[in-house]
Amino acid sequence: MLADVKRSSCNAYVRHRTSQVIRTGSTGRKVSAQTARRELEVLSAAIGFWDAEHHLTRRPMVVLPEKAESNRDALTRSQAAALLRATMQRGDSSSGRENRAHLRRFILIGLYTGTRSTAIKSLSWLESLNNPWVDLERGIIYRRGRNESVAANKKRPLVKLPPRLLAHLRRWRRIDEKKGLAIVIHHGGEQIGSVRTGFAACAKAAGLSGVTPHWLRHTAATWLMEQNVDGWEAAGYLGMTTATLESHYGHHRPDHQSAARRAMR
Repeated sequence: MLADVKRSSCNAYVRHRTSQVIRTGSTGRKVSAQTARRELEVLSAAIGFWDAEHHLTRRPMVVLPEKAESNRDALTRSQAAALLRATMQRGDSSSGRENRAHLRRFILIGLYTGTRSTAIKSLSWLESLNNPWVDLERGIIYRRGRNESVAANKKRPLVKLPPRLLAHLRRWRRIDEKKGLAIVIHHGGEQIGSVRTGFAACAKAAGLSGVTPHWLRHTAATWLMEQNVDGWEAAGYLGMTTATLESHYGHHRPDHQSAARRAMR
């Protein structure tokens, strides 16, 4: 009942969830407090949805565990190069050069455009209503299909391709045309569901720890700030708000706090 939603029951729910083991996989890892937080956020949204229709006389407050600070570390250029070299390594069937070809594509697109992983994995060579797609004639990646809708906080604007990435994409397109493949990121001719395992193996081979696919987006944003690109233009290129860009990456600008430093001379 709504009357049962209170601080003590929310805290008890978090304790209960974080004592449970994640069922998928065999790692034995337990549910995180952030997972419990997201579930409680859904509860809060459901209460708000009901309240908007029926106007509760007393709307209970859903108490959430503290939100974890986002890791916004970025790769250096030498680390990015090491990661790419790892995708070129020859080895057994599980780690050979051809088995990591899809990871090379994924990493290069991520580093050059800062596009979110989900959009990269579903890229199509053909114009699509329901999937992101590549227009090689105009040199553009459309980060969403013609009929796709996205959340307001997950912007997916088109991005003009830099020349080096465009050259890679045109070469990949010629390879895939011969195989009759319409998807950009594929393994064994099939679309990729997840790159986490393969990406983690490449990161390990490159001597990197704690690096995830989302680091590619952080890296692209950081590099743009380091080059002092205009905030509005960089935010549009990456598909994020200027407020988010300046808040989380603005300190990477060469002129960061320059006015303050001059004032303190």
